[in-house]
Amino acid sequence: MNIKHIYWFSYFDNTEPSVRYRAIYPLEKFSELHNIPYTFVYPSYSFRNIFHFLKTYFSVLIFRKKNSVIVFQKIYSNGIYANALKFLLLLRKQNSVYDIDDAEYERRKTSTINFFIKKCSRCFTGSEALANYCKQFNKNVTILTSPVIEHSLMKQNKNAILTIGWIGYYDAHFNSLKTYIFHGLQKIPFHFKLVILGVKNQTEINQIKSELQDSNIVELIAPLDINWQDELSVYKLITDFDIGVAPLIDTEFNRAKSAFKLKQCLSCGIPVLASAVGENVVFSQENNNGFLCNSVSDFVEKIIFINELENEEYTKMSIAAKSCCINFSIENYCQTFIKSFP
Repeated sequence: MNIKHIYWFSYFDNTEPSVRYRAIYPLEKFSELHNIPYTFVYPSYSFRNIFHFLKTYFSVLIFRKKNSVIVFQKIYSNGIYANALKFLLLLRKQNSVYDIDDAEYERRKTSTINFFIKKCSRCFTGSEALANYCKQFNKNVTILTSPVIEHSLMKQNKNAILTIGWIGYYDAHFNSLKTYIFHGLQKIPFHFKLVILGVKNQTEINQIKSELQDSNIVELIAPLDINWQDELSVYKLITDFDIGVAPLIDTEFNRAKSAFKLKQCLSCGIPVLASAVGENVVFSQENNNGFLCNSVSDFVEKIIFINELENEEYTKMSIAAKSCCINFSIENYCQTFIKSFP
């Protein structure tokens, strides 16, 4: 099918990362390079947004554009917005998509989630684990990995003091960090820096300091004033890492994640040490763009290994990290999306 329009009904606005990366940025690419216009809708109580929703809703219901695709992104609630979309789906099922990039069925009621999975003509998922869940209810499932933004930032050389970095929702990932990173860092036999991008307040910074009180850490860097919607400035912060870490405790929810932390670091040419969980295994290339780690000792051993690399060898890993970004570029996302509608 030659897609002529995309109607995208999101679960949240563009302050949510998954909305920006799986909706806003790809939709802009569809419009700019593929000549596919779009209409983006999200739930809001403002008069302007309610009017936009109603206008789009009845346009799809009554005057839906030919060869158009309707995407319902991660809808999981049972409110007015979700129920209106359920009704729309029942009447306009053709070329409809349920898009999901987190195992929401693990932490929310599944009735709405399963409704959209069953009723949509196909599902797009951010991971294999999500695909396996959706295939219980819908045979047309495509893994559409979450992309990173396009940028030219690239790690050049290791810092004089090794810098280990992590990015994400700190509170949601504290247990993984505590289990694999904070405990392990106390075993590092040299001084280093630790950068944590994603703390919300001083209480969380104090928590990290408490976890690291017996380590040889020289400096903890945990900025509170990050503008997450200024994407390029965030990637500039990542470029200062020497090593990215992506620890995950092996749970169903974590297996379903799209390895986004790993991808962000790789896109900046940062080698990554990642838990061998879920999509991390898909994008980590052992001893090339980083290493998979199954234990605290694995993380410690590989941190020491990378610290001892000559700059020439480190640069090879950095180039390998940057080179694999084609597999999770926005254009790759768009091509996979388009090819799903033959």
